[in-house]
Amino acid sequence: MNPQLKSYIPIIDFLSLILGNDTEIVLQDFTKGLDHSLVYIKNNLSEREIGAPATDFVLDVLKSKLYKEKDYVVNYHTKTVSGRELYSSSFFIKNEQEQLLGMLCINSDKSKLLSLKRLFESSLETIDSLFQTEETNSSTKDITENFYSTPENLIEATILQETQGLSLGTYNLTKNEKIAIVRSLYQKGFFELKDSVSKIAETFRMSDVSIYKYIQTVRQEKQD
Repeated sequence: MNPQLKSYIPIIDFLSLILGNDTEIVLQDFTKGLDHSLVYIKNNLSEREIGAPATDFVLDVLKSKLYKEKDYVVNYHTKTVSGRELYSSSFFIKNEQEQLLGMLCINSDKSKLLSLKRLFESSLETIDSLFQTEETNSSTKDITENFYSTPENLIEATILQETQGLSLGTYNLTKNEKIAIVRSLYQKGFFELKDSVSKIAETFRMSDVSIYKYIQTVRQEKQD
């Protein structure tokens, strides 16, 4: 084996451990001919042995002198004798005179990743189809629902909404803000609940009568 090429063996061993068993790494030596150019291989996927001849891709590279224009070629398709498809990349190893001494080739089996990709895409299509069906069949697109455990929860949530997050513990509501909260609760049907007026009156620290006046104001708005 050419000494310059031999120095690549530790790199190949290193890469084979990092890239794993689904990636084959091959060292080709062209300095003693093309009939037995394969001189080192790790994670064998192509079913070749040391001493195997150069591939048709190598012959094309030599004929076209592609190695004079580029230092490497990446992500081209290759096929093994048994028909296994791989993704390949080759690094051209040259001397100081730009003569091609050999190649370091990486051949990856991405079938597992492609299967996972297809499964993922199929799952996304199913999910998209489900949501599209729900949206098409829905006649209540503008309806939202929030769950509250007590009427007090609904009051608190409405106050936070109308005051943009301000707490009554640190903020005194104006009359208009109180009416806005009553209006929102009225629209939600809150005052259909038992003792609803007393609960909001207690929250506002007002009398029930004052709350009834606010409700009357809101009702009058709807009539106007």
